[in-house]
Amino acid sequence: MNKLKISGLHYEQLSKHLFPGDNKEAVAIALCGRYRQGDNHTLLVKKILLVPYEACFERRGDFVHWPTDLINPFLEEASRSGDAILKIHCHPGFYEQFSAIDDDSDHKLFTSIHAWLDNGLPHGSCIMLPDRRIFGRFFYEDLQPQAIDRISIAGEDIIIWNYQQSESMNEEGQLRNLQTFGRKTIETLHSMKIGIVGCSGTGSPVIEQLKRLGAGELILVDPDHIDHLNLNRIIGSTQEDAAAKESKVDVMEREIDKVGFGTRVTKFRSSISERRVIKELADCDVLFSCVDGAEGRHILNLIATYYLIPFFDMGVLLQADGQGGINGIYGSVHYLRPGGSSLLSRGQYNLETLRAEAIKRIDREEYERNQYLAAVNESSPAVISINMQVAATAVNEFLARVHPYRNISNADIDAVRIMYSDCTTYPESLPVPCPFFTKFIGWGDIEPLLNNPELSKDA
Repeated sequence: MNKLKISGLHYEQLSKHLFPGDNKEAVAIALCGRYRQGDNHTLLVKKILLVPYEACFERRGDFVHWPTDLINPFLEEASRSGDAILKIHCHPGFYEQFSAIDDDSDHKLFTSIHAWLDNGLPHGSCIMLPDRRIFGRFFYEDLQPQAIDRISIAGEDIIIWNYQQSESMNEEGQLRNLQTFGRKTIETLHSMKIGIVGCSGTGSPVIEQLKRLGAGELILVDPDHIDHLNLNRIIGSTQEDAAAKESKVDVMEREIDKVGFGTRVTKFRSSISERRVIKELADCDVLFSCVDGAEGRHILNLIATYYLIPFFDMGVLLQADGQGGINGIYGSVHYLRPGGSSLLSRGQYNLETLRAEAIKRIDREEYERNQYLAAVNESSPAVISINMQVAATAVNEFLARVHPYRNISNADIDAVRIMYSDCTTYPESLPVPCPFFTKFIGWGDIEPLLNNPELSKDA
């Protein structure tokens, strides 16, 4: 499958540049990271060059002639990094296909690009229409154009254009969802690959909702088994599962199959800090973080940034008073988009806790010797009623990004806070970009993976 992913930040820049209001064609160039796994090849926009209008030799409503030597700095960078070149121009007249002029100019451009880079990997050409929809094609070294099957935007809204034939869905089972959210939204959900890391307190009810909404494929990650302690909050789990120490991902898969809506499952009974898990999650359309620790959240935030994936994180805090009671109950759902603020910059974890968790995982003896390290993974009370409300808030937040139904713009909501003691739910705006994560937008497959030596091919 050929795919293209763009952050909302770059999508907005492209939209404004390509449609300045003069009804003439304009052009931009993007340097793209890559994702490769099996038959999937995805281009990930990491930086863009907006070709100045005044630099073009000619601009008309159906033609743009521009100096291609402007892309030389991108070609030099791509020759070092293995990145791809993407050309994108507009059709202000709403012409919904590549013209003969486009075919000729693309053939010349990509002949030159392949001669310069000579690695056999594909590059891309796209067209943006006045409604801001994008379609396009890849050019491999044989220069025969191949349609891009799927283009997605990870911004305030989650936008997906699916250009391949989708599998039929269970319309009878989805009747109420179709009535509520419309065919386009439910068909989009049915085509999506969604990663859920953590299948317990909040993960279980997230999975329960997504499977009944008709999600196409779920990637489930959790290293643990069912025990009697968490039977009170994992949907579908039984005493028999706990006695047999059934893995959480196996129980989730069993319960998904029971519904019979055709949701496919890929499962990993392992932690997120494994190369094969990260590569599978990197191919997802959306990620859900249902973990408590800093390290899992940090890795998910990295995957979302490197591979341009919208990302939802949820947390539940029950403050015990030490005498068998509760002082306060709080929930939060964070929406993260590449190029925006991160869980680190929002204060959801800190570097001290992140370091302590990594040392505890790698070398337990070293962790025990160093008393100055932060205490991590301390157990806290958890009950299904709280977890389910937070999980439902996360899934509704996801649906609002796919199908904007609220009276408030998605651009004004980065997190939703729930204060149970005060019976209050309120949105929060956290617009300041994270200086650490933002520099890794669209980097894709680099070595070592996620710039982490533990994730190198030889590790």
